[in-house]
Amino acid sequence: MDLTKEPINPRYLRTLNSCEPYLISYPANWPFLDLAPFGIEIPKERRYTATSLESQDVITGLHHLDRVTFGGQDMLMPRWVLFDCGEFPGVVFGLGRRASELPDYARIAYRCADRPDTFVPLSMWVAIRCAEEGAWFGHNLSSANLILKGDDGLAGLALMTKTLAVKLTRGTKQYGATQWSSGSIGLHLRLGPMEVLSAYTPAHTHAETFAYLIEVDDAQLTGSLMSGWQPEHIDGERVLAADDHAGIRALHHELEAGARWQLVRAERREEQSTLMHLNRMD
Repeated sequence: MDLTKEPINPRYLRTLNSCEPYLISYPANWPFLDLAPFGIEIPKERRYTATSLESQDVITGLHHLDRVTFGGQDMLMPRWVLFDCGEFPGVVFGLGRRASELPDYARIAYRCADRPDTFVPLSMWVAIRCAEEGAWFGHNLSSANLILKGDDGLAGLALMTKTLAVKLTRGTKQYGATQWSSGSIGLHLRLGPMEVLSAYTPAHTHAETFAYLIEVDDAQLTGSLMSGWQPEHIDGERVLAADDHAGIRALHHELEAGARWQLVRAERREEQSTLMHLNRMD
């Protein structure tokens, strides 16, 4: 599928047309990646390697983006973690702009107000290759829409970043981990139902984190980008509130006993906990 020839939601298309895609990965990995995911080619000048000094500014921009996104959640990435786990063995993909194309307050947030030609990463998806054939683990998804205000916001920025990045990996399985309280679950679900592999994960900094698997399908990846798309309303046979601590542990015990559950919808409720709709898998 070539997204440049598809009827993409006009709001998303404006975002895509006003940004450049970029990649950070060791060059030995590049031949195994799709450098034009869904027809969106990554320009040669936006293909970086973290072992080169020319990548220094864009990598520093990643850490400013990470600080805004995860700094208050006790999950801020040290520079060595991003290098060891993403920039060298895996991929960092996103969309960005030159600093001169950003509002003053955004340049200040990225600390590049005096460097108008600096390329600024406005989103990133960090993924790590698994030993399992065709499998990648999504480590981090960030969007500068937490920085940008009002009309400066970029519709669908995080969604398009993950959609294109998953395609870039050529993967068939996308593993990940996120907190039950995360507001991004609905975004992940746009890429496909999420099989819950663990519901309670004390190996993580936040124990009420669930690990998941999305089976990659191109039509599912791109479906929600199209004009007129509406989310399917699915009522799960099991409904779990994101703050139901006992329910989360009960679900985990079932999973360890061999049950298989799939998260199919996240129902956001104003000033209340999100409801998670799950269906049993055969």
